[in-house]
Amino acid sequence: MDDSTVALNMTFLMTLGIGFLIFLAHVLIFTTMLMLAGAAHLAALTFTALWNRLRMAEVTNHRSRPARDQETRPATAFPKPESQRGVASEKGKNRTLRPHEEK
Repeated sequence: MDDSTVALNMTFLMTLGIGFLIFLAHVLIFTTMLMLAGAAHLAALTFTALWNRLRMAEVTNHRSRPARDQETRPATAFPKPESQRGVASEKGKNRTLRPHEEK
């Protein structure tokens, strides 16, 4: 075998070896990035859950919501006719009770 053939083969094999090592480095870096992204996502979810729990406790403790007897009902676009609203009809029959009224 000629000396130049050996040198060319060694150069070729070293190039393949270095390329394979660079490929392994990229796989390692990509895997590390994915693991860091997953850890950051888990940390963000944890902090968000804790923040919401603390915020809910703060809202509950300071009573920023109206009491049950002060709750308002949403407005309707088309109000019901008086005969279906629970108002007494002309002769006083067919009267329906509202939820807060007792029998």
